[in-house]
Amino acid sequence: MISGTRNIRTFSDDEKLVDERRRHIVDVAIQVFVTNGYEKTRMSDIAKACSMSKGLLYHYVSCKEDILYLIVNDQMQGTCRGFGALDERTQDMSPVEALVEYIKYYYGTVDRTQDYQVFLNQVAARLPREDRHMLFDANNCALKVLDDILKRGVASGDFETEDTTLMAHNILMLGRTWADRRWFLGSRYTFEQYLDIQTKVIFKTIGLQPPANTTATG
Repeated sequence: MISGTRNIRTFSDDEKLVDERRRHIVDVAIQVFVTNGYEKTRMSDIAKACSMSKGLLYHYVSCKEDILYLIVNDQMQGTCRGFGALDERTQDMSPVEALVEYIKYYYGTVDRTQDYQVFLNQVAARLPREDRHMLFDANNCALKVLDDILKRGVASGDFETEDTTLMAHNILMLGRTWADRRWFLGSRYTFEQYLDIQTKVIFKTIGLQPPANTTATG
């Protein structure tokens, strides 16, 4: 795990070990934060969940804010890697095929990481201003790939939209709604139903015949 631009204090000179321990701390701390809430979580709670002594935890991070930074940085890097790979595999697809693949991938990712997505929304304001760029970078990675697909579709005559960037934002927000309003949507729809309905809405909005099958595979 790369610690991004911030220099997080550690008492170990073994970079591989530090990376492994921080990876473990991040994976565990996310669940602790989601369960307890960021404010109520203590370093001792994280240490216990990590099966570490509190002293050992402080060997790799100096405070709860360091862990939050590592979580957000990890999310940013993972998002950019994932959408970079998606961009590569959709390059040879038609714009319509690429859009279907993108929606399945993005909405599926939101579904698998609902708690994580809501948590990041809740704690974003706690990040120092100079660190908030990580969230913007992650969003921009997702946005650029989708915007490029929409631009290709407009150029080929497959899509009808005056502003591809605004349309890309709208599509992303529809996906995020599954996590942000899951308390309501989850009681009315399965994820597959939600994906199918919203895919059809998106297709109609850009002048396409809705696809017959939008079952999530990504």
